[in-house]
Amino acid sequence: MRLSTLSLTLAALAGSSFAVNAADGAYKEFKSWQVSCSQTQSCSMRQFISDNPVSGLELQRSGLPEAPVALLISPSESALLEGEGELIVAISIDGGAPTTFKDKEIAIDANAQALSLSGNFIGSGLIDSLKNGTTAKITISRSQMTAEGDVPLAGAAASLLFIDEFQKRVGHVDAMSAMGDKAPNPPPPVSDIRRFADFPETVRARFADGGECAETEEAMLDGNALAHKIAEEQTLYITPCGMGGAYNFPYAVFVEVYGTVSTLPFPTMQEGAPSAVTSAFNLSYDYEAKAFSAFFKGRGVGDCGTYNEWKFAKGAMGPQLVLVEEAFRDCPAEIDENEAVDPANWPKSWPLR
Repeated sequence: MRLSTLSLTLAALAGSSFAVNAADGAYKEFKSWQVSCSQTQSCSMRQFISDNPVSGLELQRSGLPEAPVALLISPSESALLEGEGELIVAISIDGGAPTTFKDKEIAIDANAQALSLSGNFIGSGLIDSLKNGTTAKITISRSQMTAEGDVPLAGAAASLLFIDEFQKRVGHVDAMSAMGDKAPNPPPPVSDIRRFADFPETVRARFADGGECAETEEAMLDGNALAHKIAEEQTLYITPCGMGGAYNFPYAVFVEVYGTVSTLPFPTMQEGAPSAVTSAFNLSYDYEAKAFSAFFKGRGVGDCGTYNEWKFAKGAMGPQLVLVEEAFRDCPAEIDENEAVDPANWPKSWPLR
């Protein structure tokens, strides 16, 4: 039995943290770098620096063949993002000649409160400089405002290699660190959804006023919503759906079959009898096994609640879910901080014994 969540983003919005199961992605730390990858093979490496005019540096890359690399730089002063005048960003590694960005090479990411830089970072040698360097000096200027900060690069080489390995680019021409002469791999069958516009129109309607996911904020999609083409003319859309609480976040799954979209129900048990619901909390999806799991927490520590597992079955009108297991535990009166939480040992409401 595995316990996991689809991604880290919703947990971050709530000010808590979840560990990501390997089926969903991966998370590692190398020195001061935090590296996270989703099961769509999208990865990022980032670090945050306190008491620094440049408070953060992040590298992002999707899992698509020859995908471009994006750099996000966060200034401590929001005035640099909100002011007027031309933005200029310069990056210098170990005192070398700076690489300068301006005009269309810089976009303001309001959600991330960062500057997003674009360019051929692999071909220009900037990635190699980050990999082999010790310190990056970053200077941001706009009109009369300037922010300058140093970012340590220890651990960057290991972070870049980890991303190449996770994205299966080692030895391929589109690798960042471990480049070879192999052609790029084909794209994965799953892809990230970051905006409502990424959904087909029939799914977008679910997020409009009066729709079942109307309370969902678009920022919640990033890192938590994905599409999976499971067969010809059959695509799954897994997405946050509505506002959750402090530690439980609702998801819905929509199935598009030949242009018709329906909600995928989750079988469950109610008072000892079969039932079904249209959303699941803290949903995890293993696209290779085509299996879901969910854990509705009775309280934040996760020592009680309901755990479910489902697998796919072929239906006459498209895929359906079959309940594999459901376990439930009432919340004990006292919290035992030394208790190992394992729903495998909880009483089963399915299968019936």
